[in-house]
Amino acid sequence: MNKSATNSNKYGSTWNPLNPINGWWAVAVCFSISTALVGFSTYTFALFGDEMSAEFGWTRTQINASLSFLAIGQILGPLFGRIIDSKGPRIIVALCVSLTALSYIMRPMMTELWHWYALSFLQYAGFSATMTPVGRIVGLWFPNTRGRVMGIAMMGNNFGGVVMPGIIGAVIALGGWQSGYYLQGLLTSLVAVAVLLALREPKMGLLTLKVPSNLSSTSSEPAQLPGMSISEAARSKTLYILLYIFLVGATPFASLLPQLISHYVNEGVNSTTAATAMSILALAGMSGKLVFGILGEKITARYAMMVSFFGLSVALLLSVNPTVPGIIWVCSPLWGLCMGAFGTLTNMIVQDYFGLKSFASIMGVAGYGTAVSFAVGPLLAGLSYDNLDSYRPIFYGTVIVMAIGILALNAMGTPERNFMSKN
Repeated sequence: MNKSATNSNKYGSTWNPLNPINGWWAVAVCFSISTALVGFSTYTFALFGDEMSAEFGWTRTQINASLSFLAIGQILGPLFGRIIDSKGPRIIVALCVSLTALSYIMRPMMTELWHWYALSFLQYAGFSATMTPVGRIVGLWFPNTRGRVMGIAMMGNNFGGVVMPGIIGAVIALGGWQSGYYLQGLLTSLVAVAVLLALREPKMGLLTLKVPSNLSSTSSEPAQLPGMSISEAARSKTLYILLYIFLVGATPFASLLPQLISHYVNEGVNSTTAATAMSILALAGMSGKLVFGILGEKITARYAMMVSFFGLSVALLLSVNPTVPGIIWVCSPLWGLCMGAFGTLTNMIVQDYFGLKSFASIMGVAGYGTAVSFAVGPLLAGLSYDNLDSYRPIFYGTVIVMAIGILALNAMGTPERNFMSKN
């Protein structure tokens, strides 16, 4: 924001998370949410999966089936989105992060497979509302630099992949998988506290978006944000194309990323090299969020998404046979760079086509595409390994899905109105 000097006394302090005059506290909280939740749900999954298999004798298909509960959590997306649109994100997001923390804290008590599934359901029920507010928060605080700021806010996804596997892996090695889950629960609980303190939207006097002329900066009425209502969006074909785009973008994340180290090792790569490649992928993913966020500002988010889908398809094809000399050091960073674009660009696309008025509700509906990917993808990956001793068919299938996604993005056309334009 650019009013800090004149409005600091009226609106609060730069350093006060309870009454801020800029959005960087909220961005830091969004970063922390994605670091903890995505870092734990994706990048440390294989560490616990191997332990569960060894201790309880569960198959890969049975363990991977827990990832499908994210689909059930996504069903709650529109409900949570409506609450966020009307009441703001702070309370509902804090509640959802707390549910996820509780699911981790209770896992050391597991003895049966159904316990694993019940706690996974609790985890993903909470997970479903935690990423939705990012686009709304950034769109309100930083409407003119939203691509790059969105990229920074969502870098936590991949930052979690850089730092969490090493930390959690060391804790598991020293104290067992139970200690790993206790630590995850503690860290996620701290994030829930941070949400309550600092996940705040700008006061109306700080907004730079268009608002109706009858509402002054001192009005007690809530700002009428620009954009479509959920009922208007439901009558647009663009929303239904977005459902598929969300499915496409989530497929590598749901089906392939949790199994990537196992795929590399299964194809003949040693475990140390496989883990290093995963870390490189995560680092490149951080860069991808910022790079594609800026690219989305320059060439539109839709075209930037098409570029990312093409690059990711190339990376997946190269990853099929990672023992080709040097190929793993090409495909892993390319994979991370292009996959990292998805979260940033989907938020920008929804804003471009639908605005911020019902942003969280529309994101919740579009998230049903993600639900399909998580419902089907992990099961197919597990079945592929258990029956064919290979993940290769899933890689080829994902490339086909992404090629269709590029065509779907092209079919969206340009937005009829630019809801995120400057005053």
